[in-house]
Amino acid sequence: MYARMGRTEAGTDGAAELFTLHRLAGSDEILLSLWETVEQAAADPTAEWYLVGADRSGGSRGEEPKVCALMTFDGPVSEPVRAAAERAGNERIGPRMATHEGTVRTVSLWQPERRVLRVILMSTSVEALEDAQRVVMSTELLPGEDPALLPGPDHVDLYRVFATAVVK
Repeated sequence: MYARMGRTEAGTDGAAELFTLHRLAGSDEILLSLWETVEQAAADPTAEWYLVGADRSGGSRGEEPKVCALMTFDGPVSEPVRAAAERAGNERIGPRMATHEGTVRTVSLWQPERRVLRVILMSTSVEALEDAQRVVMSTELLPGEDPALLPGPDHVDLYRVFATAVVK
């Protein structure tokens, strides 16, 4: 699965899923679209494409997301940092979010050319996002996890999930 993040709906015909995101305390909008092939995702030269590294349901799976946190790890992200983030997501954080009430979905995106990592946490409310952050920060590191390889995001932006569409 692949993703594209852009500013317009142009070229989104054929996407498997679409999410329209409006920044909280701002006026900009991002259109997140999910695609079956990289050719589809990369077809729009005005948008950046990503490989979907993980797509996990949360404790409130099936509910419509109302808000999301877009966590950006600016590149270039080294391979050891990427591997540590993937392990943390798969083995420590992902299992906690899978049962966290208020978390709808977590999608991690990897842009291999720029080596940029983005994680989108979709929730039912801003309060659920804040609680999810507390849960993540309180999880104990796994044996062998190196905190130096887990620097945290360079920035986090909050968005209202204005519209969703499953096209499949």
